Amino acid sequence: MDDFKNQVYSIEEFLELVKNKQDRKASFDPEYNYAVYSSTDEFKPEMKVFIGDPLDIGENDNEILPDFVFHNKLHYMCSDENIQDVVDLAFRQRADITYPQLIAALNHYLEKDNFLDFK
Repeated sequence: MDDFKNQVYSIEEFLELVKNKQDRKASFDPEYNYAVYSSTDEFKPEMKVFIGDPLDIGENDNEILPDFVFHNKLHYMCSDENIQDVVDLAFRQRADITYPQLIAALNHYLEKDNFLDFK
């Protein structure tokens, strides 16, 4: 089912999963919702990312992090929708897109809230 979650990947390994749409179902399934966490606030080649459950919101609007994220002092990077949108659009624009280009596109999106154009 959602066995890709709660695991650590290199960013390139995870981008490959997203590219091949192995991180989602054809129809919406909340079990597949996830967030990307890391120890830095920017995506970098060969970095490790943790794919876990999305942030939960508790009383007083406190963010509740998954245990692994909390105990390893990881930061929230982006949602499943963010990474899927960036990767899907990049591959629609250029079939031969590289991992460094995808990483640049993700960082651009996180910083500027818009998409890099690869046309």
